[in-house]
Amino acid sequence: MVDDADRFEREAGEQIAGQGRLVWYHSLFWKINVFLVSSVVLAYVVGATIGWVMVERDSLEQWRRQAAQNAQVTSSAIRSIYTFIAIDSADDGQITKIISERPIGDDASILDTGFNPSDVLGLAASQTKNNIWLFQKTPGPEAFTSSAEAFGSSNGLALSLPASADPSLFFVGFADVGDVTHFVAYVPVINLIGELQGALVTTIGEADALQESQNKLLRNSFLLLLTILILTGVTVTLIMRKVFRPVPDLIGALSRIARDDTRSVTPFQDRHDEIGHFAVAIETLREAVVEREHLRQVRDVAKHMEHLAHHDALTGLPNRTFFNKKLEEMIAKSRETSFRFNLMVLDLDRFKSINDGLGHASGDALLVSFAERLLLLMKPGDIAARLGGDEFAILQIVRKDSLVEASKLASAIIRSVGRPFILLGREVTVGTSLGICTETSFDLDISEPLKRADIALYAAKSEGRGTFRFFKQGMEMSGERGHVLQHDLDAALRDGQFELHYQPIFSVDSLEPAGFEALLRWRHPQLGWVSPADFVPVAEKTGQIVQIGEWVLNKACSDIARLPTDTFLAVNVSPLQLQQGDFPRKLKSLLATHGVPPSRLELELTESERICAGECEETLEALYSMGVGFALDDFGTGYSGISYLLSLPVTKIKIDRSFVMDVEYRADSRIVIQNLLRLANGLGLKTTAEGIETENQLEFLKESGCGLAQGYLLGRPSKIEDIQNTYSNLYPRKVS
Repeated sequence: MVDDADRFEREAGEQIAGQGRLVWYHSLFWKINVFLVSSVVLAYVVGATIGWVMVERDSLEQWRRQAAQNAQVTSSAIRSIYTFIAIDSADDGQITKIISERPIGDDASILDTGFNPSDVLGLAASQTKNNIWLFQKTPGPEAFTSSAEAFGSSNGLALSLPASADPSLFFVGFADVGDVTHFVAYVPVINLIGELQGALVTTIGEADALQESQNKLLRNSFLLLLTILILTGVTVTLIMRKVFRPVPDLIGALSRIARDDTRSVTPFQDRHDEIGHFAVAIETLREAVVEREHLRQVRDVAKHMEHLAHHDALTGLPNRTFFNKKLEEMIAKSRETSFRFNLMVLDLDRFKSINDGLGHASGDALLVSFAERLLLLMKPGDIAARLGGDEFAILQIVRKDSLVEASKLASAIIRSVGRPFILLGREVTVGTSLGICTETSFDLDISEPLKRADIALYAAKSEGRGTFRFFKQGMEMSGERGHVLQHDLDAALRDGQFELHYQPIFSVDSLEPAGFEALLRWRHPQLGWVSPADFVPVAEKTGQIVQIGEWVLNKACSDIARLPTDTFLAVNVSPLQLQQGDFPRKLKSLLATHGVPPSRLELELTESERICAGECEETLEALYSMGVGFALDDFGTGYSGISYLLSLPVTKIKIDRSFVMDVEYRADSRIVIQNLLRLANGLGLKTTAEGIETENQLEFLKESGCGLAQGYLLGRPSKIEDIQNTYSNLYPRKVS
């Protein structure tokens, strides 16, 4: 924890130090410079633009007045010579048109006046000091062509007015005379009937010459702007450099504090401006960091000592002390509220041989890897602890159903541990067994739940390891228990302690009962209900399973008449029963005695090596020829399931609940079930899925094409009387 804190502070210090090395265009110094210079430039540009607009407007107005005046002078001079023309003027006296009886400057006018048109224009130009042209209207592409000019004899020049100008109206503005742009006054010449004959054009100068003064003003303005920029930039830079000179030092002081270097006193504290206040604040921070560092060291040492006292040093999991404390808290909470939890105890199978054979380093690596896998399976609130050696314990919070949730977690742990471990370069496979205590809400010492979980763990190990068992009343740690159960089984048959309960099997599509599975129950006079998982292995080992199986078949055939008429009855049989040479004869006689058609009986076979024995195969063939069906129970979890489908007369497979329970959360479980259903369909076999507990599981099986299903969601095992009452009410036509 201390190392993590040091690394965090070191990285933070490096980050702050990196931020101190700013790129120049990100610095506050540069931004202020840009702001001030931009403000000055903006103010100057706005002022210069306004001045420029005003100068241009005044110049244009002056040119208009001068051009209009030149038009007045020229028109008056021409009228004084050519008496056959008249002048049309506006209200303000401005001449706007020249009205002529005949074309101005023709041969007749020269004879009448004795003046050449160029001489007349020259006389007018002597007063305006600018050139004057007389243009004639032509029908060609050039609308106007000059016929006389005041200066020179360049006749034939074309006149081009702006597109917005109307040739029949007076115009003042820029126009092209030949290849040169002039600022002109255009006076149209019309005849007596109003037709345009030509135009009198006076200029005040060429456009380039007139605009030269404006261009000079623009150049001067730009030079002045450049000068202002340089002076402002230099001035602001000098001022800002002085103002911001302490900032890099203060940033360096902050960076040292971030790196946990608090030896240097912060400079510039004697200044009386904002920089001084900033420096004082940094110094206060430095002193606080020094004090906090001392407190942090004390706190970290305390936390480390507390962690060591409550956690395993090798795996990092809580130790026995912490676990016992939490167990005591949960028991107290369960006494006061509806809070429930499960207690699990587990250890690793064959751990001692690995520890001794591969060395303690491999054993330690195995414990660490196992702890990591265990933590991945824990939900929020669950606690996993190492009690010592290879012994671990789990406190699992119950959300809904303690048995279901404990089974899911235990199965997940067994599968996870079953995957190979890589220990120091070597691949090792181990297993685990679990004991589970779900009855934790009682007023007992905290050692009692652990004791019960230990007894259940012993029961799991005694049944072959790699499994889990729930604690039940009557379980004990004695190694002689098998012998006790062996004697009690004889008494159970003799005294009628066995019972058959029936769990309905439903059609997935119609959700109507299609069959029932007979489940054996033992009510022990001292131990109470004893699970088949506890006594069936003993009966298998002692051979008592044959007598028990005969009783089960007789009772089942007797009860089948009380079940819906179009349903079948599934009964589990042991390989030892099938190996009895007279089993087909006995079963045939039993069916005839109770009047049961062979087609209504389905024998469930558990995958085991003994089922493939020659005598079993002969028995199965004989029963199959009678019409009895066979279902392969817990398919996919046993010895060699697929080979059974090819060698035995199986008519149905039952998909184990371990695949069904995870379909909502695991894609691989869904894929396995879908592949099993495709396999069964390809072989023409029926299918039943076990352990249906949620609507989502049922919906998935329906979509995947599974035919039958059973589980607590659909119906729990019940006595024959309860079954008969229930289904006679729901399906009266099906019950005889």
